[in-house]
Amino acid sequence: MRFRELRYDFWYRGRSVVSYSGFLHPRKILPVVITALVIAASACGRTQTQEPVFPVQDPDVPRILVVPFANLGSPEDAYFAASLTKETTTRLAAVKGLGFVSRDAVGSDDPAPRSASEIGRELGLDYVLDGSVLWDREADPSEQLYVESRLMEVSDGTVLWSDRVVRPLSEIFSIQSTIAHAVVDHIGVAVDSEEKRALDSRPTNNMEAYQEYLRGLAYCWSFELQELELAEEHLSRAVILDPNFAVAHAALSENHSLMFHFDYDRAPRRLASANAAAQRAHDIDANLPEGHRARGYYYYWGQRNYELALSEFSLAAHARPNDPQIFASIGLVLRRQGRWQEAIDALQRAASMEPENHDTILDLASTLSRVRRYGEAVEACKRVIELAPDDIYPYVFLARTLLLQDGSIEGARDVLDAMPDKDAAQQGFYRYEQAVFERDYDGAMDALAAVDDVISDPIGDVRFTRSLAECECGILGKRPEASADACFNAVEYLERAREIEPGDPAVHAALGWAYALTGDKEGAIEAGQRAVELSPITADAMSGHSYLVMLAKIYAWVDEPYLAVKTIHTAMSTPGWISAATLDRDPCWDPIRDDPRFQELLRMYSSDE
Repeated sequence: MRFRELRYDFWYRGRSVVSYSGFLHPRKILPVVITALVIAASACGRTQTQEPVFPVQDPDVPRILVVPFANLGSPEDAYFAASLTKETTTRLAAVKGLGFVSRDAVGSDDPAPRSASEIGRELGLDYVLDGSVLWDREADPSEQLYVESRLMEVSDGTVLWSDRVVRPLSEIFSIQSTIAHAVVDHIGVAVDSEEKRALDSRPTNNMEAYQEYLRGLAYCWSFELQELELAEEHLSRAVILDPNFAVAHAALSENHSLMFHFDYDRAPRRLASANAAAQRAHDIDANLPEGHRARGYYYYWGQRNYELALSEFSLAAHARPNDPQIFASIGLVLRRQGRWQEAIDALQRAASMEPENHDTILDLASTLSRVRRYGEAVEACKRVIELAPDDIYPYVFLARTLLLQDGSIEGARDVLDAMPDKDAAQQGFYRYEQAVFERDYDGAMDALAAVDDVISDPIGDVRFTRSLAECECGILGKRPEASADACFNAVEYLERAREIEPGDPAVHAALGWAYALTGDKEGAIEAGQRAVELSPITADAMSGHSYLVMLAKIYAWVDEPYLAVKTIHTAMSTPGWISAATLDRDPCWDPIRDDPRFQELLRMYSSDE
């Protein structure tokens, strides 16, 4: 076997921070070259000018909030009142000359309900539209609708327009159109022919299909399997009743894509159904914004084809410039592409349209944290906790951000202790991570008692099993005999998973870590490098970063300090969940902690932060 002499200098801001000269085995040359290329590609990605993917809005356009229409009928009709609000706002969202704040901006369970004018003033708006609906099913076979609506100027409470109509259910689209036209006419916004078509749209002539569609929408975007299955059931009925109901096909496609992406059903048929429904919507109406959005989710969630996903979302945004969900989705795709500032701009645009949508603000917080704007991320996390105190994830994000910011172990622990008492298995995982960070290995094992056998970490893009966690805990705590069975079980499980899912980088990354902990150097490096090859930063800036950090940990544990430091530098040079503070405190870096190259890297990045 021939060896090759290699001189390698690592430059940062004009100075060499890591240098190597000597003979390198050919098997070690490849990762050096790969890392250099990743750094170069990342630098190019940061400097290359990109075309804007969504329309820029004039900040001086009038801004309106549509308050959810009150349901005056029976409680089971609440979905119908909500749908009237949604369908009206969907029409208005197509008007470029109107600034828009969606119905989700107002919490329905406020302990002290605010008036429409108060809400408008708090959000800095010009107009508020509100109303009520009563669906009288017993009046006669036509099922009468009683709809009242009112457009009000926020500055002085003047009612610019109000209306009360009694119409049969079959005229629901005419009611929505009348309200939308009244809004743009009384505010004085000009509309072009495309916008007028959106205001006057009639998605179906089959009222039974439309009701099934509305019932399905009530369960869409849930994260409860039973509700997602109900959404599928109702939407499937809608498209059977009216095969040309394009919007229903699009909603069905999105439901399929969500179930696939979030691991409710990873069967190939689920993804095929998502594609078929999106394609059917497109075949019926190639210009339908909902159709482009559905295709966007199929490419994003189903295929991880971020270029095509962004193209579809961009088409949807130009047709629907006031749809916050589209802008949030654009932001999520842009950060996968490493276009971080554009991602932040898109998420901020979505948040401005839904200032109380905690999911969007949490996505914004996580993005800010990844680009190491920790102060802004902390404030965003605190805002989410105010809006959704019963959700565990803003606490988890806040705890992680505090650790990244300054290594505040006590602050992170206090935040996790304040989490609501729910999702015990997921909480156990995050409490385990915190305990390991504190080097409290007994506490870490206690936290694992509540954790499921297979753990999904939606923050880190890694796959972790309880047996691997127990193995890690024993090795870090210098109790290898006590963790021998757990290590064996972890390797066995992950090797089987690799056979089943050979293209899943998360499996390779976890297996590489298991091999590293158990002393299989060759297997560890091979699996860790395979994860990075399957999902490099240049293809996925978020997942790729996670696998790069895992590869660095693998190198550290298999006595490759040079490669570990080099890989850490690459990870620190790109956005992600790593900082000088976590490098300084995380026990996973202990094998190289005293290496002078690691210490130099630590000093360099500590001074930057």
